[in-house]
Parts: sequence; C-alpha cells; structure tokens
Amino acid sequence: MIIVRYGEIAIKRGKRREFEQKLAENIEKILKRKGISGKVKIVRGRILVNAPDYVASIIAKVPGVVSVSPAKELEYSEVPNYLKEVLKEYNPKSFKVETQRLDKTFLKTSIEINREIGAFIVKEFGWKVDLENPELIIGIEIIKGKAYVFLEKIKGVGGLPVGTQGKVVALLSGGIDSPVAAFLMLKRGAEVVALHFDQGTNAKAVVEKVVEILSEYSPDPIELIVENHFEVLKPYVQALTDIKRREWTCVICKIAMLKRAAEIAREIGALGIVTGDSLGQVASQTLSNLYFETVSINFPIYRPLIGFDKEEIVNIAKKIGTYEAFLEFPYCECPFRPERVVTMPGIQEFEEIKFELKRRNLL
Repeated sequence: MIIVRYGEIAIKRGKRREFEQKLAENIEKILKRKGISGKVKIVRGRILVNAPDYVASIIAKVPGVVSVSPAKELEYSEVPNYLKEVLKEYNPKSFKVETQRLDKTFLKTSIEINREIGAFIVKEFGWKVDLENPELIIGIEIIKGKAYVFLEKIKGVGGLPVGTQGKVVALLSGGIDSPVAAFLMLKRGAEVVALHFDQGTNAKAVVEKVVEILSEYSPDPIELIVENHFEVLKPYVQALTDIKRREWTCVICKIAMLKRAAEIAREIGALGIVTGDSLGQVASQTLSNLYFETVSINFPIYRPLIGFDKEEIVNIAKKIGTYEAFLEFPYCECPFRPERVVTMPGIQEFEEIKFELKRRNLL
C-alpha cells in the first residue's frame, strides 16, 4: 500500500473534493500508461494506492503530490510484531516514532502511540530515542481504524493536479530554461502543449526527449507541435533587411514565434503562451525587449522564470531530469543572427518597424 499526501489541495475551500478526485484520476492515468494496475482510493486527507512499493517513486512525480510512503496496512495490535520483524535489518544510532492520527475516533492519541511503540522498540532493540535529530523515523498513520506503518517518506513535486488550471502552449527550444518553465506550469496545474521551432539540426531529437521526460509529470503524454523555424522567420528577416534594421532580428524573431504560438493556442483552446525567459539573461530578454515582444502579441504570455538566475534554473533542470537531455543539444548558429543585436532599443524605432511589419501583414 502507498500513502499519498497532498498539501495545497486541502486548503482549496469549495474545490477540495474536485481537486482530490483530479489528483486520484491523474495517478490512475500515469500508472495505466506504465502498465501498472493499482486501485486508487480517496480517504480523508490522503489517497491510498494499492500497488507495489516501487510505484511510490512514480507517484511522487505527479503534480499535487507532496510526499508518498510505501506502507504496511495493519490492525494496531499487529504493529509491534510487524516492527519486531522488519526492524531486524536496521541498527540506527537513534530513532523516533512519528504518528499522525487522521482518524480522530481512534481511541489512542498520537502521543500515546508514539510512547507505546517507542517503549516497545527500546525494550526489543535497545535503541536510543532522539526526538530532534533521529537517524531513523518510524512513521505511523491512523486511517479509518487501520495503522499504516512506513519507514520512508519520498518528497513529491507539490503544487496542483494537472488539468485544474486550463491549457497553455509552451515554447521549447531544447535549451535549459524552457523545459523548466514548462515543468513549473505543470506543477501549477496547467495542461501543457509543447511547441518547437525546428532549425533542421538534431535539436528536434533533444526536444522530443525533453517532452518524454516532462510527460513523466503529466497524466497524459505531452503533445509536441513542430514548426519550421526558417519558414516562420524568413519574411520578417526580409522586411528588416529592406528597412536596414537587421540588428532587430532576435527581437523580431521572438515576436514571430510568439505570434505563431498565439495562433496555435487559439486553435486548440489554450489560455496562454509559456516561455523560458529570464530577465537580462540574453539579448532578447532585456526588459525593453521583453516589453516590445509582449505588446506585439495580443495574447497572454507567461514567464515563470522571469526572476530566476541561471543557477536556480539549472538546479531545477537537474532535479527534474531535463538537464541531461540539454547536454546533447547541438550548438547551431542561426544563419539569420546579425553581427550586432539591439539590447536597449528605442520605442520610436520599434514603432517604425512595427508599422512596416503591419504593412506587410506580419503583425
């Protein structure tokens, strides 16, 4: 049996039951995709999954899950004999018993259970009790009159169940940042559709691997839409060349991709576009350039990494598994990239470029 804990869902007044059901449904979907049969049951404050212990690490990746524990379901009277056998493999310097009584009708309090089971373990094994910094924690949760005993608590990703906050289109480049941005939106309950602008290198293969990794955190496999980067950008580059403003290429390229992303988002009923922008990280991500990109698109743009530094982003990428895929990302110099790139452009110049792009039906 696996105990699934959630946190933020429990404080969603008026929505709690709906969110609990969505989380249980998402767990079932992910297990089914992996060919694992496991009965999922909602009890007060917990979700119980009748599945093998190894499944706990899979469930821990489901957004909305705070932690999971492989546990043994027992009558309370059976707990001492069970621990007598299972703890033979351990020899900690110290331990403590940590009980949570979700079933308040159970006659013994959490403190009473801690003392009773703790005293039994001291008598049986002679271990030292340390309530502040124990080497081993023996967990017990009382749920519907049963005792669930566990020795491990695996941290989950937290957040909200995917599918409770609508759909977004996430731009995926194959770099470090955009997969992390997509993950953070999954973690906040949004369904993600990935969009990649292919430049003809093996970057597409890297993005496909990233999508596969991100799908571990999604109840359904993430859809990947691939667009030809050159076909999308070519008319914009031609317009900039004609008016001798090639230094604006990177900014206008981003606008072109956002415009296409907005078209796709409207077609599939998505409520916004997600990018991996981090303020000041590269030329197209200065505050002025982000402003120009935003005002050019009549559609919501979400930037979950806007205040993150590179180290913070890399740490998340390593944690969720997308960093390894990035290491395979090929270096490719965009043939449209100019020698000089604008970083602090003027609004008057931008308005002139915008006028020309509108005249050509590009905006």
